[in-house]
Amino acid sequence: MYILGLATMGESAAALLKDGILIAAAEEERFTRIKHEGCFPIRAVAFCLAKAGISLAEIEHVGIYWQPFRMGVRARGMLKAALRNPASFFRQAGSALRELSPAGGGHAPASQGSWMELFSVRSLLEKQFGPFHGRLHYLDHHRCHMASAFFASPFEQATILVFDGAGEEASTTLAVGSGTRLQILRSIPWPHSLGHFYSTMTGFLGFTMLDGEYKLMGLAPYGKPEHFPFIRKNMLVTDAPGSYRLNHAFVDYHAALQGKFPRALREMFGNPRQHDSAPFTDRHREIAASTQAAFEDVVQDLARWAFQEGGRQDNLAIAGGCSLNCAANGRLLREGPFDRIYVPPAPHDAGCTVGAALLVYHEVLGHPRQFEMTHAYYGPEYGEAEIGQALQAQGIETQPIADEEALLAKTVDLLTSGSVVGWFQGAMEFGPRALGARSFLADPRHESIRDTINAKIKKRELFRPFAPSVKEEAAAEYFHGSQQSPFMTLTLPVHAHQRDRIPAVTHIDGSARVHTVRRADHPRYWNLLDRFERATGVPVLLNTSFNIQEPIVCTPEEALATFLKSGVNALVMGNYFIERKRLGRA
Repeated sequence: MYILGLATMGESAAALLKDGILIAAAEEERFTRIKHEGCFPIRAVAFCLAKAGISLAEIEHVGIYWQPFRMGVRARGMLKAALRNPASFFRQAGSALRELSPAGGGHAPASQGSWMELFSVRSLLEKQFGPFHGRLHYLDHHRCHMASAFFASPFEQATILVFDGAGEEASTTLAVGSGTRLQILRSIPWPHSLGHFYSTMTGFLGFTMLDGEYKLMGLAPYGKPEHFPFIRKNMLVTDAPGSYRLNHAFVDYHAALQGKFPRALREMFGNPRQHDSAPFTDRHREIAASTQAAFEDVVQDLARWAFQEGGRQDNLAIAGGCSLNCAANGRLLREGPFDRIYVPPAPHDAGCTVGAALLVYHEVLGHPRQFEMTHAYYGPEYGEAEIGQALQAQGIETQPIADEEALLAKTVDLLTSGSVVGWFQGAMEFGPRALGARSFLADPRHESIRDTINAKIKKRELFRPFAPSVKEEAAAEYFHGSQQSPFMTLTLPVHAHQRDRIPAVTHIDGSARVHTVRRADHPRYWNLLDRFERATGVPVLLNTSFNIQEPIVCTPEEALATFLKSGVNALVMGNYFIERKRLGRA
């Protein structure tokens, strides 16, 4: 039995289950090369079908990650926002039509037929892939998030926390899971949204909303949370445990999307930072630290309440776009009442594809659980012939290295000499993190490499940290409260005595966004870490995503193009080892 899961508007993606087991998953942005792509995920669906070797006619069920017929409450709120900001409304309306366009690019081709067909998932699928005889299931958005975390986790029972911008009606859901049962304890309705609070403050600090939230998180440790009491009393307010509300006199999300902020917010914090390249002051750093502290405080309160009300389940599963805040996740592990935490590799809307498919399998069809998501390598994979063709097309003549030990030894020699290496191996990761399949790698023992990568390769702010990849069995030697973190979703303190050994991946507050690598999940990457440890005594590498201001690379051609325009010293792609200095190119 094949079940297809779809995220169809914003962070669009597709995932495919076969008899309850995930076999393929990818975000549309990796194929269109547009970050946060929102067009109908035709390319991701095509990949999933090709990976399984099937046609659309063999799909029995399609799970869709929302119920558009339940958008009444939010639609009324959006109408009020439209009356306040007409230009914003029409821009967003045009974006919505584009998102429903199968081809993207700003409009639906004339051949797509009537406007109504743009809103029919069945029509869109059949126009591209032929007959579909299965059932469509429009599913509650937050239940898809819950399923993506709990049903894919190792837990038989768990507390569940979902928090994002908004679903159909709710912005936060507190629940418990047991077996194949999901029980909601409390929902907090839109427009009281942690995601909208955090995004608004992201925009106030001059970062791009819905994209730059991780920059705010990275900036926060550089400041002191001087405004935390004010925010918790006046902006992000808790009147009773396990709940919160926004004061919209300070937080106007839709206005913030247009760079406009309420007078009350400006009177308290001064003028907003005007753009992403404007200099930072202590005021900006204090706002970032205070925002992060207030966010974490509310998350802690929600989690503790759900733990008590849900029967004190000491496992926690988290999903929703806000659960990409790995600093808050790490604090939950350190200070919360939970023994273990599971955050899937794509906790944002794209991951609802997996959740939707699992909901159909378990809730609609009644099948027992049999799948655990231990890795994220569900995307496209390319063989030696395809990599070789990409190299030949660029006029690069080189031979693959069949001996893996020799390949790894050459890679480690470059890394220990201070070089940066592009690493393209196996199936692409699902989700926003590079996890050793599409990564730039460097030696974490040299602090200067961090600024080199930020300034010369990634072209990003110097304050932003890099993550460590570590052999799973060695994680506890370097990081406090260490548990499996295969998806880079937990920020943990680095042991004080180890910080000088891995300064390039230790943030200013002594923390690191940890990625544990299990040998069974990615043998070659684990072997590289092991080979690096034998050479240096350190089982850790600096790992950052293989991209430069674009989605993470997917194909060999994209990897090669990014390598050639970067300052990266070498590219290890499959069994091919390409050094820049031997290409004779600047």
